[in-house]
Amino acid sequence: MNTIAIGSVVYNELEVKHYIDNSNKKTEKLNDVQYKIQEFFNGFEWEDSETTITRSELNELLTSIGWDTIRGKFKATVTITAYIDDYPATDQDDAVSSIEDDIEVNIGSSANVTVDRIEVDDVEEDD
Repeated sequence: MNTIAIGSVVYNELEVKHYIDNSNKKTEKLNDVQYKIQEFFNGFEWEDSETTITRSELNELLTSIGWDTIRGKFKATVTITAYIDDYPATDQDDAVSSIEDDIEVNIGSSANVTVDRIEVDDVEEDD
């Protein structure tokens, strides 16, 4: 089998063919992306070299070329219902205040979470 030396590294013929095939695939992909981008912008009405593009239109393009879409920011009011048992406390009042202090809400992203109210209902001693 033939080998090719580049610097101090030696490649066999199959490795070189694999590299060339991957390079050709990347070139084809790049050409496809360039074509899709050009067709996307050609599809708009241009007035004085300007046009307006919505986020959803742009996201269609980004999806078609395999890129992540542009995301908006949303807000929500969320209701969380929890059932707690075996919680140690000296009495019902201690259980209510301790549970209210111990509950944490974490959304797991960079979003901000503000807890407006925690209400503990139906507290009774566990047998």
